[in-house]
Amino acid sequence: MAEFNPKQIGYQLVIDEKYHNTLDVEGFSKMMNSPSYCYKFYWLEAIVQLISEGKERTTYDEIINEMIANAWYSVLEFHIHLSGIWGEGLIKDNLEKTVRNFMS
Repeated sequence: MAEFNPKQIGYQLVIDEKYHNTLDVEGFSKMMNSPSYCYKFYWLEAIVQLISEGKERTTYDEIINEMIANAWYSVLEFHIHLSGIWGEGLIKDNLEKTVRNFMS
């Protein structure tokens, strides 16, 4: 397998001299392409919010808490099923389950 070289294809985001983003933008784009599992959008939104608050380090719990807060309105007010999979009356998405359990 060929090694990924972001410099070769121009996928660099330079924030300052000390930080260079080596995100595989094409791979990331493919991951975000399918909306069949919405948790990944809440995951990304949580990370972006934490960064915009000036956080340089975070914990898993902080990310999950942001995800729950961001998903609350969609799940409880609009009754959106986050996984896109709804069968036999069971909720299939753990983020959706968490939001519902948190409120009960």
